[in-house]
Amino acid sequence: MIMQSSFSLVTSGSSLLLIALILAIVLFSFFIYKYTIPSVSRVLRTGLVFLRTAILVLILFLIYEPIASMIKSETVESKTRIYIDNSNSIATSDSAGRIAQLNTFIQKMRSTGGIKTALFSFGRSVDSLVTEQNDKIDFTSGYTNFENIITDIRKNSDHINSAVIISDGIITDGIDPTYQAERLQIPLFTVGIGDSSRMKDIEINNVSFNEYVYSGRDTKIEALITNLGYQNRNTRVSLFEENRLVESKDIILGTSGMDKIPFNYKPAEGGEKKLTIRIAPLSGEATDKNNTRTFYLNVLDTKFNICLVAGTPSADVSAVSKAITTDKNIGLKKLIQISNDKFWNDEKPDLIDSADVLFLIDFPGAETSQNVLEKVTGAISQNKPFFFLLSGNVNFSKLNILQKFLPFTSTKNVNELIQVQPDLNQDSYSSNFSSSNSGKIFWDKLPPVTQFNLEFISNPGSNVLARSRIKNIPTGNPFIISSSIGRQRVFAILGGDIWRWQLQTAEKNPDFFDNFINDIVKWLRTSDSQKQFRIYTNKKNYSPGEDVIVSAELYDRTLTPIDTATISVELGLDSKKSEIILSSSGNGLYSGIFSPTESGDFTYEGSSDLYGSTIKSNTGRFNIGDIQIERIDTRMRIDFLNLLANSTGGNYYSVDNYSKLTEQLKKLNEKSLKESVKRSDYQLWNNEWLMLLIILLFSAEWFIRKRAGMI
Repeated sequence: MIMQSSFSLVTSGSSLLLIALILAIVLFSFFIYKYTIPSVSRVLRTGLVFLRTAILVLILFLIYEPIASMIKSETVESKTRIYIDNSNSIATSDSAGRIAQLNTFIQKMRSTGGIKTALFSFGRSVDSLVTEQNDKIDFTSGYTNFENIITDIRKNSDHINSAVIISDGIITDGIDPTYQAERLQIPLFTVGIGDSSRMKDIEINNVSFNEYVYSGRDTKIEALITNLGYQNRNTRVSLFEENRLVESKDIILGTSGMDKIPFNYKPAEGGEKKLTIRIAPLSGEATDKNNTRTFYLNVLDTKFNICLVAGTPSADVSAVSKAITTDKNIGLKKLIQISNDKFWNDEKPDLIDSADVLFLIDFPGAETSQNVLEKVTGAISQNKPFFFLLSGNVNFSKLNILQKFLPFTSTKNVNELIQVQPDLNQDSYSSNFSSSNSGKIFWDKLPPVTQFNLEFISNPGSNVLARSRIKNIPTGNPFIISSSIGRQRVFAILGGDIWRWQLQTAEKNPDFFDNFINDIVKWLRTSDSQKQFRIYTNKKNYSPGEDVIVSAELYDRTLTPIDTATISVELGLDSKKSEIILSSSGNGLYSGIFSPTESGDFTYEGSSDLYGSTIKSNTGRFNIGDIQIERIDTRMRIDFLNLLANSTGGNYYSVDNYSKLTEQLKKLNEKSLKESVKRSDYQLWNNEWLMLLIILLFSAEWFIRKRAGMI
């Protein structure tokens, strides 16, 4: 290895002017110290001239923004890197023959004179292989990532003159690296190993389902099945819940090669459910590993309670109550204030405690007691989701106690009401609620309602679904706002008299208002999945050998993130238990990695010590091994391998015929010495050490002058 170095200094201004200024500084320093009071020795004057000159020159350098460049060049020996696909897609029925082909290829590369090689295997990551043996090649990697190969070559480009990738070209992780490879300026050669013919096969290509469904209600699950070579053949497709058969269908596979099979699923109870769709295998299939698809969905209990709290009876209370009761699975209790400390039907404020969701309408009113206010505030502070309607009957002075929980603030307090219409933000609304109610044209025809004549400001993190319009002129004032922070969900309408919407739409769209209110109920209800302490995995289905990323969120009761807790997660497979400790990444977020050694259906639950007591997280599940992505389609991708090689100036070869490859690699290795140039730039003008040196020189000059008694 031969190394050479060079140094250069570059400034932003004219070099001639810089030299002239330096000479002027030298003359100035000599002049001010030519005569001193009192007179000092020549040696001391010379030293002071030097210090003053050094200080002023350094300051001048800072003004000229000097950049020092260090260039190091070294000559290193480069090699041909050989990357061998170690993924599961290689290990098919003829895997023994492929292993033999690989070994023959490796021995040929090693024994050919003039080729210096370094061996690596790759799957999800790139790993170095021992030169003398290939023990690490076992075809167990659940993923194939070509992008990491390009990254590895880029990092070590000084030591590489060429690279060979032997693979079937199936990408199951990362992105297509062809564009990145073009910029390497290093030739890549690809060697295809595998079967490029498309064999007869049946596959579950996709499953469509709703992530959240309700117990006791039918939901549709649709499987997309593709087939090659089995048109007009009979087979059976089955849906399983927790390995219990839900429904089976005997089908005739279509001539188009694609069939959509719907299933009706009616969960009996709430919780996270593991569902599996299976196709009965047919004779002659290339693989039956893609005949199964496992997925998870969350089943919400439909039986839950809403407490509607109203400061006074009103048409809005009647309209909203009627809409809620259209869903027979919801228990509605009403706490409607008739007068001071008297409620409709003599109900008690204790109803608030047993509710899952609160609806606050005309609340708080002028006669709302402190007891009821504290009950509502206490429930909301425990992160109970709530709906809020800011009608003309709301008392602003009493509303202050709820202000910190609301997704908006107002700039002033007035009692004047104006007529407004909602100006819907269709994209925001459609992303959260039913598409049947998200048509902007329909919303634009709704009758006007009342709103306080003041300026509203949405809080950070809230989502403005609609703004106010006055006589078709947008005002920019928020009208409908939703907020979901931590596990607290709030839906607010900043106006009253919304009963007019129900009355206006009764003839042309009779379900509009009921659907609107029930969409709000569903959205608020899903907050049950958002806990103060929540554990989750980055996905639900993993291939064997793939790491599981476990994450957590932890908040105190005021939704302030907690970063200093110790969180342990227990993972179970049948009766076997494992535990990992998550590390904090700040802002209440934690993460850790679980490396499973077995396949199966895992459960997990977290625990943390908080304020002297242990709290438990939600429970969850994930699966290892039911879906092997590498086995879904094992057909070799010759087109990709060819394109990847050609984009870098290399060539594609078959594992059965690569004689020309050795000749090309010999030529590339003839000039194995490769020059590596590394340049390092240092911005001296913002270097703290240079500033410190100037301060020290000033201090030294001042100290010497003081000691000499100079003025």
